Amino acid sequence: MSADMSKVYPWIKSVISDGGTSFITAFADNGQEGRRYPISEDIPWHVFGEDVGVFYVFDNGDRFTMAQYSMLPEGTTEDELYETACRNLWNDVEFHIQQANYGGWGVICGGNFEASSILLMNIMNTIGEQYGGDFYFAVPARDMMVTAKVGNEEQLKGLEQIIENIFTDGDCPLSKTIFKWEYKNGG
Repeated sequence: MSADMSKVYPWIKSVISDGGTSFITAFADNGQEGRRYPISEDIPWHVFGEDVGVFYVFDNGDRFTMAQYSMLPEGTTEDELYETACRNLWNDVEFHIQQANYGGWGVICGGNFEASSILLMNIMNTIGEQYGGDFYFAVPARDMMVTAKVGNEEQLKGLEQIIENIFTDGDCPLSKTIFKWEYKNGG
């Protein structure tokens, strides 16, 4: 029996490749790399950037379960899984774009899917509209997506400070990488 596809969501995780094997990387609360978990061949996922990947989880009400190919309806493709998960995320999670104390913008949605918001074109384009152009973004923890306008050094320093703080004192560190979104007016 397959899992309920109306309850599947994309989930951003920290990944590392070592010797041809990919691992989900856990960090301690002090930001030091902790355990590495080999990614099973039964786990659907793809690389997003240098050190993060897109995985999938099923919402079981009181916990999330990592999706496995064996849980999916027969014949489900990676593209279908991605599209369904992102559509569910957009339809089921209420996102708020808020200005951060350093002047940049961030996403708030309850603590589980802020990092996953980087997969939603509507969210990213709305932030691009706020800036009127390209911006940097980071997902230093599962519950954070923060940005800085390209060319605004003060905001970029604020973004870098948030990343440093999360990896020094925060909960659930995820990635130190700063990505760039190229905003195209009108989508």
